[in-house]
Amino acid sequence: MTAVAIPWFVLVTSNSVARTSITVFAGAAGVVLALLFGGAAVDRLSFARASVLADLLAGSVISLIPLLYLTIGLPFWLLLVLVFSGALLDTPAMVARYSALPDIAQAAGVRFERVNAVFESVLTIAGLVGPALAGMIIAVVGAVDVLWIDAGTFVLSALLMRMVARGSGLPRPREAQSGNYFEQIHAALRFVRRETVLFPLILYFAVMSLAIAPIETLFVPVIARDVYHSAYALGLMSSSLAVGALGGNALFGAIGHRLPRRTLFGIGFLVVPANFAVLAFEPRFVVAVVSLGLVGLGLSLTNLLEYTIYFERIPESMRASALGIIGAIGSGPVPVGRLLAGFALAVYGLGVTLGGFALLFAPVPIFMLVAPVFRNLRSPRIDLPTL
Repeated sequence: MTAVAIPWFVLVTSNSVARTSITVFAGAAGVVLALLFGGAAVDRLSFARASVLADLLAGSVISLIPLLYLTIGLPFWLLLVLVFSGALLDTPAMVARYSALPDIAQAAGVRFERVNAVFESVLTIAGLVGPALAGMIIAVVGAVDVLWIDAGTFVLSALLMRMVARGSGLPRPREAQSGNYFEQIHAALRFVRRETVLFPLILYFAVMSLAIAPIETLFVPVIARDVYHSAYALGLMSSSLAVGALGGNALFGAIGHRLPRRTLFGIGFLVVPANFAVLAFEPRFVVAVVSLGLVGLGLSLTNLLEYTIYFERIPESMRASALGIIGAIGSGPVPVGRLLAGFALAVYGLGVTLGGFALLFAPVPIFMLVAPVFRNLRSPRIDLPTL
């Protein structure tokens, strides 16, 4: 809901694509910084405690946006601070939940690919309902009120995690780590840099993040406003990404361990520039929805495979720290991609920007399919659950 409501809020209150791109840049910058330094903090807490604390703080920050806007006013610089802070505080909660997945898979005696797919399916269902609901609420009462509801979901998430952690639904929390905080970050960074499979993959994902970053936060809102002229279109187009992702989750959970990894990465990411090419021609609404659904499918499969490889190769002792650093490197280009797309939209318009992105990023997944460095993506372990 945040990803839909905040860009739309800025777009309709300022009528500025440039300001909208700066806002999503601020959110992405907060995510990158939180990934870099937040993972080590999560490793020093239990995963459940880190999730609850981060959710409560992030929800409080999100609630300040409508509160200030409706009372004393919300200058643009303060909105940027709140968006940045909300992303900075929310991200460690997601890192904590991802880091708990291998423990859950082992406790359940289930193959990790399946647990990962179930986890992503839950997020995808939320991604399907959230944007559609946000679009409908925006159309009826405006973008401000949806932020109140969104802030409440953070509190609900924290309460649910606390309830489950107190019962038998999660494995026993690991012992919190001690020692020097920055040495912990440095050790994880050194591991990531020297891992011969992970590091090239991370750089590949970082390049593709430039293309993926503006899809939902900039391209979809601008297309909904300028081409289809409807907040309902905004919700449906965002939800189509989630529908495709849900199909990818189901497919990966069923046969993900049998799919050829290198081919999956190449073809899964190739749908992104193909989608840009389709949308550049301002097609009929149903064509745009189907095209975005295929993007959701491809990115879901690649995302699930990406994290499967991470968990196969990252030591348990530095799991959250390494995931945070990997996320920071992979997500570092996200703010740049959003800012670049925003200013390209403002200067060149929608069609030229989408066509340029298609031409610029089409060679990247093709490189994945032929580069020798990506030949060995197999699991280094054979002791994973097989159910």
